[in-house]
Amino acid sequence: MTRLGLALAVVASVCIITAPVVAQRGDGVAQRGGGRGGRGADTGPLTAKPGVKIAGDFDKVKILEPGAATPRTRDGHPDLSGRYYPNHAGRMLQGAYRIPEPIMRQFDPEKTPQENPVFRPDAVEKYQHPTPYGTCPPGGTPTSITTQATEHGPLEIVQVPGRVWLLTEFPQTIRMVPTDGRPHPPDPDTSFNGDSVGRWEGDTLVIDTVAIDTRMRNISVGRTGDANAWLHSEKEHVIERFSRPSKNYLMYQLTVEDPEVLVKPFVSAPHAWTLAQDPNDVWTEYICSANEEPDVYKNLDQKTKEEYEKSGRDAATQSGRQGGRGR
Repeated sequence: MTRLGLALAVVASVCIITAPVVAQRGDGVAQRGGGRGGRGADTGPLTAKPGVKIAGDFDKVKILEPGAATPRTRDGHPDLSGRYYPNHAGRMLQGAYRIPEPIMRQFDPEKTPQENPVFRPDAVEKYQHPTPYGTCPPGGTPTSITTQATEHGPLEIVQVPGRVWLLTEFPQTIRMVPTDGRPHPPDPDTSFNGDSVGRWEGDTLVIDTVAIDTRMRNISVGRTGDANAWLHSEKEHVIERFSRPSKNYLMYQLTVEDPEVLVKPFVSAPHAWTLAQDPNDVWTEYICSANEEPDVYKNLDQKTKEEYEKSGRDAATQSGRQGGRGR
């Protein structure tokens, strides 16, 4: 291990995250490859030796069937209420186990290709910066939802007449969105969640958000992971589309407009989320404590600090220069 790797391993060991050991019965939370249950190397489906039980029954994971017809509210709109996971299994998945890719991924790039954000050349240095190591990104729009691509956590939706709540465990976020047709206020207050208003377009709930705090990084908006995070300008405009084609599936599609940062709006592929199948799947507390031992990092020699920060900036810059499709 290099001196840099050893130093960062020491820092990582004291970045304390208190998380539920159980998200669903028997479902452990691993830290490997980024985020809770971060993706490890995929070398094929998980199989167990005869007589050996796989923790969490990850060897039995399969693609969830669509289920019954879309539930609806009294006013005829799809009822989006439920607790959903960013995969095709209807449960939290351990990235450390080799779950088949069609189950883990939220979209098939061969069927629904997604073009990555195209950044203005003069915006790369100013806006493309990875999340600083050892910090906890705040929840906000749209990151609290999109970052689940690596955090593997749930999105819970509570829908009542005239409003919808969007809840995520980590980053812990509560968004209340009116759906009664009201417009944005003339001068909305800036916040990490931004000012959101919702409307129905047929069976799709469209949430329009402006006034998002410029300190809010877009994480996994396009390429996944904190290394590909990017900041935005005051002109950022986020449009989210939620639909429920069947009982077990929720579809989420994102558009981000920001003329100061992007050459053109970023439009994601439709991402699949699946309804939690375990009746014992309950809300749990997941807190990032942003490094309880800051003196460890403070006491690293300056050269090591500079090498780490430079590697993060270089990774972000390189991502900005690459084109093509996929994540």
